[in-house]
Amino acid sequence: MPLARSTAALALGGLLPTLACAWWAATGDQRGSPRAHLLAFALASLGYLAGLRAARGCGPGALRASLGLALLWRLLLVPAPPLLSDDVHRYVWEGRIQLHGGNPYAWRDRPEAERWTALRDDVWQGVNHKSYTAIYPPLWQLVARGVVALHDSVAAMKLFLVLCEAGCWLVLARLLRRRGQAPERLLIWAWHPAALVEIAGSGHNEPFGLLFVTLALLALEMPRRPGAAAALAAGALAKVVPALLALAWLRQLRLRNLALAGLAGLALYLPYLDARQGLVRTLGAYGQFWRFNETGFALVAALGGGAAPALAAGLLVVALLAIAWRVPELPRAGALAVAAWLLLSPSVLPWYALWLLPFAVLGAGAWTTAFSLSSALAYLVYVGYTPGGAWQVGAGVRLVEYGLPVLAALAGARRRRAGEGAA
Repeated sequence: MPLARSTAALALGGLLPTLACAWWAATGDQRGSPRAHLLAFALASLGYLAGLRAARGCGPGALRASLGLALLWRLLLVPAPPLLSDDVHRYVWEGRIQLHGGNPYAWRDRPEAERWTALRDDVWQGVNHKSYTAIYPPLWQLVARGVVALHDSVAAMKLFLVLCEAGCWLVLARLLRRRGQAPERLLIWAWHPAALVEIAGSGHNEPFGLLFVTLALLALEMPRRPGAAAALAAGALAKVVPALLALAWLRQLRLRNLALAGLAGLALYLPYLDARQGLVRTLGAYGQFWRFNETGFALVAALGGGAAPALAAGLLVVALLAIAWRVPELPRAGALAVAAWLLLSPSVLPWYALWLLPFAVLGAGAWTTAFSLSSALAYLVYVGYTPGGAWQVGAGVRLVEYGLPVLAALAGARRRRAGEGAA
């Protein structure tokens, strides 16, 4: 395709995500109109896929303009109310109580505690599961405290997460150069509708953990692999997924460095140790009661009963070690590790698919992009939902949601076999 034509096609592809972002920014909370949201998401996805096609071989100027447009979309969404989740309210609340001497893991300091009545406002109103303590690891808690110390608002938290997302792009751009891959592959993440909705739109904290994952990937590309273990240990102190990736990449890591980084990271738990009982209670409730959009875990639960969480965890460890043994290529191993976690998790929320994005950028397979798009179908749970009702999507929705990436993976495997046969 001639350069002028491809640039025009790229601009046209960007029109649909622009319109979707303007709609989301204007209408705010989408939970009351999930079908309209998914229609906007579908249109944005069409523009996204068309844009990726048009971007192949684009020049540096067109790529910079495309990334600038991606940032503009995010700046439209940051001031808007959270679109489909209220998790960001909890981040702000837990940062706030720390500034007032509270411990987010302590049962006495959970959001419904009377001692925090004076701090209650719209942020507190938006906190979900007020009877439970914090669940995220301590590095994230410290960061939430720092963001709130700078500006106590949902918009500030969302802006911080967008900055983390942009940091991931910078690291991935360097990785693409080192690996000799096309720089326009960055648009696989930057233009992705799920990244727009879940980060700038809803304010999920995935990009903070993903920043450490991308730094670990970059370090593992270096001859001496400096800091890879430390980056994964830091990421594991923000979200659980980097710890799973450390197992999947075990053959590429120096065990001594990983152990030292892990021990150093545990020091971050020291200020919170008096609250371990509350954390154990909340984690236990999550494993036992919070089930949504699950696949493989449903089978494990049917076979294992009350032991299902422990059994699923054991199966996940086995799967991760098998990936470490059999899959030396880092992006593919990382994507498979995330897939194993998703299949064995009791709850699979749409923003969990964001963990596939760096591996999609690095060429782990079209199925990663397919699931990060199809996972939005889980928001159909809001159709007809009333508080206290069943929180689950039907088997038909899950069949489409998980079936599309399976088909994409099968098609990719067939193409690889055809290419090997031709060679």
